[in-house]
Amino acid sequence: MRMQFPISLVPYEQHRTRRPSKQQRRHLQALLGNKRLKFGLQLACTIALFAVLLRSVSWPLLLAKLHEADAGLLLVGVVVGLSGVVVSAYQWQSLLSAEHIHIDLRRLVNLCLIGIAFNHFPPTGIGGDAAKAHYVGKEGNNHSGSTSAVIMSHVTGFWGMLLILVPMVMIWHNSFNRVLIISFTISCLVMCLALGGVFSLVTLLPRFTSDWPKGRAFTSVLKISTTLRNSIARPQAMRVATLFGMLFHVTSALNYYSLANALHINTVPIIFYLVTIPFVSLASFLPILFNGFGLRESAVVYIFSTLNYWHVSPEGSLLLALLMDAELLLFGLIGSCIYLAMGTWKIKAIETNVPT
Repeated sequence: MRMQFPISLVPYEQHRTRRPSKQQRRHLQALLGNKRLKFGLQLACTIALFAVLLRSVSWPLLLAKLHEADAGLLLVGVVVGLSGVVVSAYQWQSLLSAEHIHIDLRRLVNLCLIGIAFNHFPPTGIGGDAAKAHYVGKEGNNHSGSTSAVIMSHVTGFWGMLLILVPMVMIWHNSFNRVLIISFTISCLVMCLALGGVFSLVTLLPRFTSDWPKGRAFTSVLKISTTLRNSIARPQAMRVATLFGMLFHVTSALNYYSLANALHINTVPIIFYLVTIPFVSLASFLPILFNGFGLRESAVVYIFSTLNYWHVSPEGSLLLALLMDAELLLFGLIGSCIYLAMGTWKIKAIETNVPT
């Protein structure tokens, strides 16, 4: 007896998932590359995280601590923060000199402040590092060298941070929560592996790409990779930049320490800030949030809550993070005024000239 199926048999080919058309793929790529959509998602995530964070603290106590803050120490904290910008400019200048790009220190300080403005006042379409590399590359007529110097400033800064951080953790590990120490170790290993992979790629790329087509974007990437490889081969410049990176890390810790004392958080030693600032800085690099806002403040509150010997209220630690945000916004505002006063290049010109 022949069996009767309640539904008709559909050819197998019709069950296969249809591939999107070229128009659909182009639309999806345009959607994923939409800067406004990306900025909107980042802003939404930041606002949501801030809302959760602010609901977890007492607003009257937060405002009372702000009212009791020492104005003189707040001013000291801002001055220390500006000194960190100057140290960063010195580090950048040492790397630029190795690339035979000679720019006045005052000019580099102004460009550092402009970079902060590009990072904190969206939507500009590019980051602060790209803006700095563009300006210096245009003035020094060496775009690959300026880009390499900006990249190596972050790398040597990371090395300088490790040279201070590792001994501190080894000596005072009992003062910090074990979860924090493990997170620190894993983060450092991941960063070291990532840097090792990047430098291996930079070293091997020219060997395997000699017969590849030389488009404009590819030529720029190859030139930057070659310049990076040459930068690594200059130990004297790397040592000087690493020393400036160590000094910048100490300055950042003093900045936090000054603002904390302004809020009468006097029981926490500066050693704590030397160890914990890297975790706060890493939060700024996550792309899911706008410039790390929200996550950076949450990291500060969480790290203070894990202290073994010093007690700091959530309101005090959150207010400290907010004061650091206000300081960065102040520097960004100064950078914006400097940029507007320059009146030479426009953001749109940078977007079209900087290779992505």
